[in-house]
Amino acid sequence: MIQLGISAFYHDSAACIVKDGKVIAAVEEERFTEIKHDDRFPTNAINWCMNEAGIDDLNSIDEVCWYEDPKVKKDRVLTTFNKHFITTFKNRIKFLINYYFNSPKRLLKNNYDYTGKIKYISHHLSHAAFSYYTSPYKEAAILTVDGVGEWETITISHAFEDRIVKKLSINFPHSLGMLYSTVTAFLGFKPNEGEYKVMGLAPFGNPDKYFKQLDSIFTRTSNKFTINQKYFTWEYSDKIMFNIEFCHLLKLPPRFKEEPITQDHKDLAAALQKVYEKEFSRLVKISKRLTGSKNICLGGGCAYNGVANILAYRDFDSVHIPFAPSDAGSAIGACLESYTGNVRDNTSPYLGPKYKKDSLKKVFKKFDDKIYHFKCSDEYLTKKVAEYISEQKIIALFKSNMEFGSRALGNRSIIASPEFADMRVKLNKIIKKREGFRPFAPSVTLEKAKNYFEINEPVPYMNIVAKNKTELFKAATHIDGSCRVQTVTKDMNPEYYKLLKEVGKLTGHEVILNTSYNLKDQTITRSPRQAIERYLNSDIDILIIDNYLIKKK
Repeated sequence: MIQLGISAFYHDSAACIVKDGKVIAAVEEERFTEIKHDDRFPTNAINWCMNEAGIDDLNSIDEVCWYEDPKVKKDRVLTTFNKHFITTFKNRIKFLINYYFNSPKRLLKNNYDYTGKIKYISHHLSHAAFSYYTSPYKEAAILTVDGVGEWETITISHAFEDRIVKKLSINFPHSLGMLYSTVTAFLGFKPNEGEYKVMGLAPFGNPDKYFKQLDSIFTRTSNKFTINQKYFTWEYSDKIMFNIEFCHLLKLPPRFKEEPITQDHKDLAAALQKVYEKEFSRLVKISKRLTGSKNICLGGGCAYNGVANILAYRDFDSVHIPFAPSDAGSAIGACLESYTGNVRDNTSPYLGPKYKKDSLKKVFKKFDDKIYHFKCSDEYLTKKVAEYISEQKIIALFKSNMEFGSRALGNRSIIASPEFADMRVKLNKIIKKREGFRPFAPSVTLEKAKNYFEINEPVPYMNIVAKNKTELFKAATHIDGSCRVQTVTKDMNPEYYKLLKEVGKLTGHEVILNTSYNLKDQTITRSPRQAIERYLNSDIDILIIDNYLIKKK
């Protein structure tokens, strides 16, 4: 059974190939186009996945799985537009044109001459399936939260073995994800991209200043909520998400991108995070009540909110968040939901491109006047990189298969010592050239993790923010004493694990600061050429590409 999974046209377009319930290749379109969160039809991603799987003709596969149902989505969009018939006239025409020309059937026919089976899996079921079928559970509650799918913005389900049963849903326009994106836009950041900036900004503010105003827009029942649409334009605008009434509610003008961030902006970010956590915690309690499970899987783009995610442990013994809970992961989720056999182990996030040694040599030759490159044994390279970390140097790692999802987990990472606060300043200001309030993450061996961090179980994908129990690791600890932890095991990433062990021998702590290998406004580094160019255009000290140690001339 060979399936092609696709997500597209909202954000994080992606493709995957699943063979007999095992994901063998997956990648986001942005990695090829270098457009962050690229939402276009993922031709480049599909082509790479087909090539990786040895598929020459798409008609040789069994089915294409699409991550949502376009007809149901059309119903929601047109029903919503009908409420504002005049103001949405141009958007209606634009939507209908796109609906016709960008239908999955038409695009697959035009690009690949594909005439085979296309299976449409509902948006939130794709989220739920990806989370559940990558978890260790045979039974679990599933909570999915995002902006909007077809109609649904939130679902609660109960999963048993190979069956997912929906228990509750909340429909558009009542959306926690849309609210978070709206305040993201109000604060001058890009929606569907800058939400993590707002989460990072929140600990610098006092939530009390704006909490009551934001909370007042909710009307709650025992299991659900509605959001007062008086303040928002979600139903009729695809450009501005809030109106003047929202400004009046907050008694604050929106921030433009170039303007400085004030204390008011920090306070608003804090209030938004507090409101989100309040409603998220309520949804977790409802999930517990409706399912009675001890385990919960979280899905949807909002499952990247690691600060809120840890609150699920108040009601559940075990919490699973997959490595790509947003729309990208739904390409995989759609396939796993459609597959009728036993789903195999799909816990590895290392599903993207890797490069052959012959191609590396050609790339090195192009940069021969700018770099030295040394081929090293695994043992020597591990010891040398550990020495560099102990010497406060900054190293870029480009190893093996690229990660799928928005977290770099040791294969496309910038790493450094986590011990001194000035390393955080250097990375933000000089290397990444981004806002100084942005936090970094510590990677730690699983067996040592509880010595330092308040975690309940493994956190392999960096989707839980936990308290640092010590005064150590100032560069990887946020202002509120929290860390977005990544626990590393020998089975998941043997090379990265060995490096952490070696660092522990030199420093006494098996902990490394880890951030994604990209510079400001760039996508995560995909190719060796990109890796070298970005190394040369930055103050990164050392670059590692597979078994090669690279230095600047």
